[in-house]
Amino acid sequence: MGRPLNADGQRTRQAILDAALQVFAEKGYFGTSLRDIAAVVGVRESALYNYFTSKEALFEALILADHHVKMEQLSAVMEDATLDVRVTLTRLALLILEHFSTPRQQQLFRILMSDGMRLARDGRINLFERMSSGQARLHALMRGLIRDRWLRPADPQLLAMEFMGPLLLWRQLHAIGSNVPLIRNPQAFARSHVAQFLQGAAVQTADHVVGERGRTRAPSSRRAKNRSAHLGVEARHGR
Repeated sequence: MGRPLNADGQRTRQAILDAALQVFAEKGYFGTSLRDIAAVVGVRESALYNYFTSKEALFEALILADHHVKMEQLSAVMEDATLDVRVTLTRLALLILEHFSTPRQQQLFRILMSDGMRLARDGRINLFERMSSGQARLHALMRGLIRDRWLRPADPQLLAMEFMGPLLLWRQLHAIGSNVPLIRNPQAFARSHVAQFLQGAAVQTADHVVGERGRTRAPSSRRAKNRSAHLGVEARHGR
């Protein structure tokens, strides 16, 4: 277990993480040494062991930090009642694309693309668990949309994979600097992706009413029920 950190210790730890991400992205995981990272931070290599026991532990901490960000994003969507499935899924897709677009995520993606498979295959880091950290929440969201008859009955895990697939492809094309208009415009991509997803997955019955701009809404009774649930969430969070 690492030592308790005061404010200065926290800043040093974060500086080490930032430097590690930079060097890993430039040299790859296997081409980077702790000495390389220490040189960027401006400390002795031995000082790094006050915060991380190994290079593997340092990289694991980078993945874990990404996990926490993902959980916060998914929670922001899942805690709100779904009044319009198109709006909910578009909001989620756009949050994911914006997350992929951050400089930290772009650096992390370069590392995973160059060394991630070897790390996972060698069992040196539980990479699969970290990379799939948000999947359970996404599966739960799909189950809820099926339960509330927004989506057709289907395997929630498969629906989650179908939803995430185009977003992951966008991430790859964005990483190589694609000039495809939809790649340069995350908002347009998110809207188009959700529209295509709902064409195959959404329930098409008289229970749903198509509103302006093609939005699919539940009948008034469900909207009232969902609104009450949403107000309950707000009350619990003191909003």
